[in-house]
Amino acid sequence: MNEKPKERNDIKNILFNLKIIFIGILIFFILSVVLLKIQFKLNIILSLIIPGLAVFVIFIIIKRLLIKALGKAGFIEEWHNLYGDRITNIPYFKNDMIINSFKKDGDNYNDEIGNVNNGRDYQKNERNYYDLYIPYLALKKKEKHNGIMIFIHGGGWIQGSKESLDYLCSRYAKFGYITATMNYTLLIKKYKEHNVFRILDEITSCIKDIICHLKNLGFDESKLELALGGNSAGAHLSMLYGYSIKKCPLPIKFIINIVGPVSLEPEYFYCIKNDKSLESIEPQDIEIAKKDKKLEKFLEDELYLLERMNGFIGNKYTNKEIQNMIENKRIKTDNEKYKEMLKIAQNGFPVKFINSKTVPTLCEYGGKDNFVGVAQYSYLKRLSEKYGNKIVLIYMKDGGHALESYDTKDGMNSIKEMHDQIIQFAKTYFTNDK
Repeated sequence: MNEKPKERNDIKNILFNLKIIFIGILIFFILSVVLLKIQFKLNIILSLIIPGLAVFVIFIIIKRLLIKALGKAGFIEEWHNLYGDRITNIPYFKNDMIINSFKKDGDNYNDEIGNVNNGRDYQKNERNYYDLYIPYLALKKKEKHNGIMIFIHGGGWIQGSKESLDYLCSRYAKFGYITATMNYTLLIKKYKEHNVFRILDEITSCIKDIICHLKNLGFDESKLELALGGNSAGAHLSMLYGYSIKKCPLPIKFIINIVGPVSLEPEYFYCIKNDKSLESIEPQDIEIAKKDKKLEKFLEDELYLLERMNGFIGNKYTNKEIQNMIENKRIKTDNEKYKEMLKIAQNGFPVKFINSKTVPTLCEYGGKDNFVGVAQYSYLKRLSEKYGNKIVLIYMKDGGHALESYDTKDGMNSIKEMHDQIIQFAKTYFTNDK
């Protein structure tokens, strides 16, 4: 089920050879025209530009047609950033991720894979829908142990949708895992009943509905296991749920935390100065960086943190009360109302629930993240180590909050390493993969 796919060196060679051929044709064509037109000096520039542009346009058209053909054949996939935006077509041989096994006559092929039960509702609410991916390999062994990965979208708890992480669902369904991505109630100010604890209840409802559906398909509920993951706010919710909920409908085996905030306390929101990167963001290195003044508070206005904390608890405090907690765009930490709000809101901070039974956590953070920052992982790691918990970091030192440096060597290696670690965690902590 989890064999690592082979690199497509044949495709790599094809594209490389085509590039060489086109460059050769272009050079030959331009030189030929120049030699023919050299006697007409006034036409030399046009002789260079017009044929060059023509060949360039022809090259782009043929390249796009080739990419489209290879994409249909399953050799090329569209890459997505953390928010699901399609960035570019990157050949599998370049990113060395996952060969598309969902193709005709392949072992994993099934007409419904990647489109099973999209838009199922787990509660009667406009936001309470999820997409469920049930791969053929899981159906083949539905009476045995099966691992489920649920991915939760980001968006600052006030925006985003399940579709932004469908690429992660299809990716790990290709390895035989049941996957899902869900929507949840957004923390919009005008809805007082909306709070982070309601979202935790919705995650429980979603898990229960998935169990019910899988049981109807013949899966053994007692042999289903769960991993929760997400990006940004979705990673926060995954950690909060995995760390704080004592009676989850399924045993949670591990957490996938991609640039997730672990606390909204202002003292843990730092970024690296001067657009440089640290070699490491382990707790000891962050403390040294603070002393050396290599870190700075990156939020120009900490009102953002207050508004999110207030959203966590259902917007209990008025705008005027919130404004009174701010001075020169910084939170007045000695303000009594702030202390009162923080005491309630910290029930929505994952780090506050870490103990000796906290499940293993796989993390990925970017060194140039100007939204969550490098100190968040340090805080999480320090408390995890205190209780002897398993925690692994993939550090993209030049990546921002969307880990957008994926097109660099370091970025590509970080993405590949994160994928390899997710598979390794699944092999280690899901019963059937041990």
